[in-house]
Amino acid sequence: PSGPNKRLIVGLSLLAALLAAVSLALLLERLDNTIKTTHEVETRLGVPTLGVLNITRMKSGMQLERIFIEDPQTSFSEAIRTIRSGVMLSSIDSPKKIVLVTSSVPEEGKTTVASNLAFALGQVKKTLLIDADMRRPKIGRVLSGANATLVGLSQLVAGEAPLERCVYPVENGMQLSVLPAGRVPPNPLELLASHRFTEAMERLAANFDVIVIDSPPVQLVSDALVLSSIATDVVYVVKADDTPYPLARLGIRRLRRANAPILGVVLNQLDALRADRYYGEYSGYGSRYYNKKYGYGYTPKKA
Repeated sequence: PSGPNKRLIVGLSLLAALLAAVSLALLLERLDNTIKTTHEVETRLGVPTLGVLNITRMKSGMQLERIFIEDPQTSFSEAIRTIRSGVMLSSIDSPKKIVLVTSSVPEEGKTTVASNLAFALGQVKKTLLIDADMRRPKIGRVLSGANATLVGLSQLVAGEAPLERCVYPVENGMQLSVLPAGRVPPNPLELLASHRFTEAMERLAANFDVIVIDSPPVQLVSDALVLSSIATDVVYVVKADDTPYPLARLGIRRLRRANAPILGVVLNQLDALRADRYYGEYSGYGSRYYNKKYGYGYTPKKA
């Protein structure tokens, strides 16, 4: 038969499908406003990148909050050391440092960053890790205990317990101690904004060289804005390929209005290989540097 020309129809259909797929991919890329690379952190947020934490496979029984101390020879732990260097070199002449760790919304990894950074700082300085997120306390995991059973920050500020009873040394944490949230108060913001809290922080600063504070997200409550007034450095955590940059930019803007000393952004849970393949993110080479013996997710080729 002279028609229809099946080859022509099939060819045109494949070409149309290819053009539609490419157009859809470009549209989705255009509509995606999440932060994927360190370049986007600096251009869209106007804040320097303090460090990049790649997605890490967990060993059985390992806790996210203790990766640095339990498996120090991974790319994740090396990135934590880079963040520690940035914190230590900022305001190098300052005798005391109070580092506030926050994020835009929950589940971006700020508690993981705060606890592992505290472990890293505890190797070189007498460090205290404070759980000031009284609505969703998690720092008790560092001590392998339940927050509800530990006397902590709320009792210390209220004068119900002495300092020695509220601070817990961390096993294998070098010079690290933890001050858990304690009993959850009816209004945490009022407690953090009180004169008693300021006096308690002055006492803690006199006993420790570095204090790391895990605070609630900026977009949900105003606790981080209040805590930023006593901080010497603010570390802002952004989850890669998940947090929209307008949301993160709004959180940083709120902190700047409160005159918060923003040190930089930690880009968390970055898929290094995907970022290197699609966006030219050179931090992807870090995951290749660590072989299977020292890290996760990479198996060396046989000769």
